[in-house]
Amino acid sequence: MEKKYKVLIVHNYYQIPGGEDTVVANEKKLLEDHGHTVVFYSRNNSELKVMSLVQKLSLPFATIFNFRTYREVKKIIREQHIDIVHVHNTLSLISPSVYYAAFSCKVPVVQTIHNFRLLCPGALFYREGHICEDCVKNGLLCAVKHGCYRGSKLQTLICVTNTKIHRMLGTYRKLNYICLTEFNKEKLLQLNRPGKKQIINPAQIYIKPNFTFETCIKQGKETER
Repeated sequence: MEKKYKVLIVHNYYQIPGGEDTVVANEKKLLEDHGHTVVFYSRNNSELKVMSLVQKLSLPFATIFNFRTYREVKKIIREQHIDIVHVHNTLSLISPSVYYAAFSCKVPVVQTIHNFRLLCPGALFYREGHICEDCVKNGLLCAVKHGCYRGSKLQTLICVTNTKIHRMLGTYRKLNYICLTEFNKEKLLQLNRPGKKQIINPAQIYIKPNFTFETCIKQGKETER
């Protein structure tokens, strides 16, 4: 008999809804349809609009490690007896602290790679109308020069600082990854430079494309494609 798991899905919604949100909803439904228990933890960047001045000033630090996220996720893992933590997006309010909450409880973490943000602060490898991989070749400070995140050098610097700190801490090496395509995986592995300490463990990367649900009227059942 197939073992059923308790999965904590973690997702930070952007202020403008996007495809990641659809993937999260679909994966939650798919897991539940197959008998797994899903617990959901989310934050929404629309919270930024109602933050106090003090909260906004502390946001650069919370983006790197959010103690609220750490406490709340750790509590959920322990009280709900979570088997796996599946993270989709951590920017800006959840932060990589979600990983450390899971590490402290000795629960494995899966991170779905929806974009290229671990290598490119702009997330798209695209700048000013052309493909750009300057940050992979010459370092993340290239993004600060061009203000690649939201057109702001300051906000880009915060993103770059966050990524560099967690690279140095070895945070990303402790994660399991779901990539959507082989191309996605190849790009992610560019984090590992020859002759240097690995940032990503190649053995912990898996390929799983996105899917949609399609109702099969003739068969009288629902399948995923």
